[in-house]
Amino acid sequence: MNRRAEALSTRATGPVSGLLGLPAADPHAALHAELMARLAEPEVSLLGADILVLSPTPTAPTDQGNRKRIYAVCRELQRRGARIHFVFYPQEWWFDYLPDDLVREMADQWDSFHLLPATRHTYTKPEGADYKIDEWWDDSIRDYLQWLFKRNRFDAFIVNYAYMSKAFEYAPANTLKILDTHDKFTGRRQLLDDNGIAPEFFYTTEDQEAIAMNRAQLVWAIKDEEAEFYRSISSTPCITMPHIEPEHRVPRVRRPEDENRLVIGMLGSGNAINVNNARAFVKVALPILARREAPVVIRFVGAMCSRLPDLEGIPGVELVGPVDSTDEFYRDVDLVIVPLAFSTGLKIKAVEAFATGMPLVAMGHALEGIPTRHPWHKCETMEEVAEVCCDIAFDRQLLMGLTETTTRTYALVRAQAKIAFDDTLRRLTNHPTVVMTVDRSFFELDSPYREHIFQTVNLMRHLAQVVLYFDQPLPTSQNALFEAFHGMSTHCKLAIAPGLEPANGRSLGLPSAQASLQDVLAAYGRATLWVTRVCPEMLTLGKQPARLPLFVRLDVVRMFQPSMLGTAMAHLTAQFHETTLIDSHPLSAPVPAAEHARFVTVPFWRWRPWLLNAEGGPQRVLLLARADQVELADVLVDALDKFHPEWAPARVVVGECDTKVPPPAEPLHRERLHIGTMLGRFRLMRPLPLAVLDLSGDAPEFEVFRETFRRAQVPVIQPEQGDGNPEQISLWQLTDLVMTLGENLARWSAQAQREEKARYGSDAGWNHIWKSMSVKNVLW
Repeated sequence: MNRRAEALSTRATGPVSGLLGLPAADPHAALHAELMARLAEPEVSLLGADILVLSPTPTAPTDQGNRKRIYAVCRELQRRGARIHFVFYPQEWWFDYLPDDLVREMADQWDSFHLLPATRHTYTKPEGADYKIDEWWDDSIRDYLQWLFKRNRFDAFIVNYAYMSKAFEYAPANTLKILDTHDKFTGRRQLLDDNGIAPEFFYTTEDQEAIAMNRAQLVWAIKDEEAEFYRSISSTPCITMPHIEPEHRVPRVRRPEDENRLVIGMLGSGNAINVNNARAFVKVALPILARREAPVVIRFVGAMCSRLPDLEGIPGVELVGPVDSTDEFYRDVDLVIVPLAFSTGLKIKAVEAFATGMPLVAMGHALEGIPTRHPWHKCETMEEVAEVCCDIAFDRQLLMGLTETTTRTYALVRAQAKIAFDDTLRRLTNHPTVVMTVDRSFFELDSPYREHIFQTVNLMRHLAQVVLYFDQPLPTSQNALFEAFHGMSTHCKLAIAPGLEPANGRSLGLPSAQASLQDVLAAYGRATLWVTRVCPEMLTLGKQPARLPLFVRLDVVRMFQPSMLGTAMAHLTAQFHETTLIDSHPLSAPVPAAEHARFVTVPFWRWRPWLLNAEGGPQRVLLLARADQVELADVLVDALDKFHPEWAPARVVVGECDTKVPPPAEPLHRERLHIGTMLGRFRLMRPLPLAVLDLSGDAPEFEVFRETFRRAQVPVIQPEQGDGNPEQISLWQLTDLVMTLGENLARWSAQAQREEKARYGSDAGWNHIWKSMSVKNVLW
């Protein structure tokens, strides 16, 4: 029984049972059920993802299948929350004139648009029998991509067509590289030759196409049959990404002359495959239509009509030519036909027909990759297509069954596309991500806190993508934002809390998204929360964060939010199953936290702060004193000034005080400095002191200050104090230290250099963070 007879027999015996009109025993029923179940699942969305797309094909106008494909993919990614940055290499614009209207239209379609210059002939003949994979490559693409990747971070890079795959060589490692193949080019020359068509467009060999596959990290095949081939030549993961069109029903509008006849239509571009198949179908179909006296007319629409002048005027055949909108075609025909005996890729026009709800008859090859089981979608010959059209012409009720099948098939195609997009986007959302809460002090350019964030990000970016989260107002000056984020655009993103929208949608200096912290954490499958500011909303995150690792820099929180180190910290840490509390001094004041929290000691800096430079100016000695030591410090400062008049007057840096600092016995002729003030600006720590005399007994409150100068190899002198009580050291011993400091300064400086290497040479403490973060890392 052929396909035509099978369909007629099914209709005669009544509707079939089972899922979606399929027989209950159909082995494909389970697969179709799975597809529909996946369609009902929540889709994967993106939060402010940036996707770079390279295309040799324009997306305006969308009057060809490949243009529709690229446009549809980009629109779907946008709908799911991504920003599309479209890089257009005008290969198809072989003419000299630059169509400004189309450039403007594409610029309006995407979040950013980049038009590249074509510096070579866009279509050339192959050097041998087949093309090498890079024969159409233009180095202007390389130059522009290198410039672009140095200034932006892109989550994914989609390259359209295998012959453009060399572009992947210029993408950084943290960008997911996706190759959208469109067509299999291996064996294409032989396919065309076997069907009497001169080779056209691009064609290559298996080993050359494998080069393109191996450059990608994910390959999109447009149908399962081609996906199997790509998997056979490359180990790069390959999934089927079918084409999908938005559902768009087009009602039939009959011409007066179309009454009492069935109008079958074929829509196609002017490529040789469409033209040769159309001509072959007319040759086969007209005798069958005449023999059966079927009231059928064949209507051809599209650019292929200009290459079919030999069919002009033939009774039963109409050449309409190009149309402004495909809607003109669909409302003008009763039945869509796809009589392709041979072709490559997926038939975009067939998917479009399913999206419009049109009944369709096709040869099986033409609908490869489309999940349909209707016999008339799998006709084996052009003769069978013609016979089916005759049957429908005599029994218009058959159109209803085909229309119902179209609706079911479109739902399955949507399910396939949803699954493919979900699988792809999970590779982005599951990429390791560090969400770092940041205080607005970051925008103070001379702030040590800002430098601390930079150094931390520098470590994290090798392990994960970094999202900086702000819940405080940002600077209103765009220049201030650009300056603050300078140097971070290739490895950081920005998330801002609701209510902090930039004025007039202006750029913030980094790729940004607006969302609550809860939504930001939920957007990434493998997120880590790194806290340098305790945002109020952290205390009400609920159940979501339980799966997330939490790291809190207690020393940083202590600088700006000391009130958060009490019950708030206990509540915060109790919400997370894995909590690491980080401090720069092992003896810092204890902080209430959940029982499972672990404490680690990690230096404040990873290297010497670059703003702590050795600028010129008066050199002096700084004395570190606890609040209860200020009177002793004043005495020693006077001694320093007396014994070393060649130095600038010494200064006292006072730590945090729980008790009132006693007033001086007499008015001071110098200003006491506060540790919190000193750590607020690098300029207050410049020029570098000759030495730091630490009277505090290694008090934790001074640890960041001490480390800052040790990193700069400034001697930090801590007198031997037993249990840290300065009263155990006689005033005579301290005075002797002060008196001899000048003659011993060279020795202290040499010792400071050795101490800096010993304390920090092995990336002390930070290697613990590296290991902790590395085990959470995953490969693409």
